[in-house]
Amino acid sequence: MSSGSHTFHTIKRNVQQITGMCERILFTAGPYLKEGIYQDLLVHELRLKNLEPTREMVFNYKFQDSNGEDIRIGNNQFLRSDIELPAQMGILELKSSGAPTKDENIWQLRNYLEQREDRTWGLVINFISKFGSKTAPHVQCDLLVKSGNTFSLLTTNEELIVSNQYFRDRFMSKNYVDLGDVLVDFNDGYVELNDEYVESTNNSPH
Repeated sequence: MSSGSHTFHTIKRNVQQITGMCERILFTAGPYLKEGIYQDLLVHELRLKNLEPTREMVFNYKFQDSNGEDIRIGNNQFLRSDIELPAQMGILELKSSGAPTKDENIWQLRNYLEQREDRTWGLVINFISKFGSKTAPHVQCDLLVKSGNTFSLLTTNEELIVSNQYFRDRFMSKNYVDLGDVLVDFNDGYVELNDEYVESTNNSPH
């Protein structure tokens, strides 16, 4: 399968690299940060890898009307992507939440790809911040790739609508540590402070 000049194998390799970047960001910066902070950090890491990201690209919405003509709506109606990788023909959409990625986030990315002939794949990156008995913070990355295939729908008026089909895949980072490894109960983890530490703390500016 080929998507533009990028094979599915190449796209998956890029996504695995990006997932690794996001995992490192989570492990280093920690959970419960705002989406904008994770976005800034990821852009920095992408630049270090010479992937040349662009940010917050704005584009109009295109629609094929009942006469078969393509129109672009105005009236301040536009779409804005978070991060784009022009050389790799990809779009990255970031989220910071406390739950697995929602269907509406996947469809938001799909809608962006439908509007962009110059983009063949996209990735929803969700920094999930949630501690529980069976879960810990991690990064979920959902990939959509234009397959080159289509599916059809028949309206009540017997008009045939043809839409693009997408390949989908999911990549998960390793989990962050358990909450008890970060925040230790004082009574369980207390160690008597030595005199040198107490003196330096007392002399520090307030």
